[in-house]
Amino acid sequence: MDQNTLNKLANLANSDSKGNRQAFKTIVIKLGVKPVEHFPKVKGKDGKTQKDENGDDVRSKVSDGYTYTFSEFETSKIVKVVLDKTYSTIKPMSAWIVTGYGYDIRSGNMIFIDKDVHLQEYK
Repeated sequence: MDQNTLNKLANLANSDSKGNRQAFKTIVIKLGVKPVEHFPKVKGKDGKTQKDENGDDVRSKVSDGYTYTFSEFETSKIVKVVLDKTYSTIKPMSAWIVTGYGYDIRSGNMIFIDKDVHLQEYK
């Protein structure tokens, strides 16, 4: 193999795979929606989401945390964030800086962040 191919393979092996997620850093406000348990989608051996007989995504029976719903400052987009547990410090009408990796779901006017999530109170 030529050196260029080896370099590409080394970069792929060393990169932290986030899939087609993108990085987010935004200011959000908690409006009062209660957190709900999050059940991740089940992936097959090929890495794709498994579907049931109706064509719906199959979800795990085991929860991996809680989904918190916020509103993005300036745009009022819905921002859903998956956290490992419930936090009593996240109160309605409080502002937070959220960072992590997720998806911008434009058709739903929503951002969904579920990987490497960090939440810091905005002061």
